[in-house]
Amino acid sequence: MSPGLLLAGIGAVIGGMLVAAQGPIYAKLSEELNRDPLAAVFVAFLTATVAAGLLVFGLGNWRSISASNLTSLPPWVWLGGLLGACHVVISMQAIPLTGVAASLVLVIAGNLIGAAVYDHVGAFGLTARPFSSTA
Repeated sequence: MSPGLLLAGIGAVIGGMLVAAQGPIYAKLSEELNRDPLAAVFVAFLTATVAAGLLVFGLGNWRSISASNLTSLPPWVWLGGLLGACHVVISMQAIPLTGVAASLVLVIAGNLIGAAVYDHVGAFGLTARPFSSTA
């Protein structure tokens, strides 16, 4: 196995562990904000925006962002943040009831179903990869 592949695999596992930590963190944030999931998602995304902004500007990547780049994007790319916010709100509601492990099992099931559909129809600019029982 190449070192690059090994590092990518380790990174993916660490990323998965971080995703598992997000749910209970968001649930506690919502609880502390009077069980208001919208306030909690606002605080969470504000934190992420500030962190990403510091990295983008600190590393000089801000040069990649221009009005022409942003206006030429397909309209559906703007859904990413909205879908992320929906996922966070749903997780905040589900995890206190189901626990982290059960909630993540259901999220992963949804990921796999969605991935199969998106591949099958070629959603979001992907090359269509029709689902079949042999592939």
